[in-house]
Amino acid sequence: MKRVVFLAVLLLAAAVAGAADSDTKAMMPGPDPMLRQLDFLHGDWRCEGIAYATPMGPEHATRGTVSTHWTMDDRWLAFTYAEKKTPQSAMPFMVTGFFGYDAEVKGLVLGSVDNGGGYSTAGSDGWQGDALTFVGPWHMGGMTARGRDTFTKKGPKAMMHVAEIEQNGAWTKVGQESCTRTK
Repeated sequence: MKRVVFLAVLLLAAAVAGAADSDTKAMMPGPDPMLRQLDFLHGDWRCEGIAYATPMGPEHATRGTVSTHWTMDDRWLAFTYAEKKTPQSAMPFMVTGFFGYDAEVKGLVLGSVDNGGGYSTAGSDGWQGDALTFVGPWHMGGMTARGRDTFTKKGPKAMMHVAEIEQNGAWTKVGQESCTRTK
């Protein structure tokens, strides 16, 4: 009899917890519609371009892949970029992070970390024509610089990405790649 009562109490507790979880999810609003601006970036991409000479390494051609997917109840677009190892790029660059939307500042946001120990945070007002630009601090190699990532649509399955840092009041390219959607 004790087992039956114990089992009944467990089932009741599970039902109450499930109902509470359902109520909480019902009360939470869905993902902000502004996130739909990021749909163009969703999918898998193949990229080729150039990394310009910096204190972190010499100029070299780049080839890499980008993979993005919606996560966290479709509130974040997770991404990973992985540069291919080549003789010119013995230590290929890798970065992972998230794109999202901040309702308080009414803008898109980007947060990332890389395999060099760097990280960045940035914000964007959204697409301006065919360009989506994120600006914010990049922390790398013991220094902080203002960074800018610009994604430019070049068709329904193609884009250009340009990465820049601000030096002495001017923007300097650190990398540029043309990307084609593979799926």
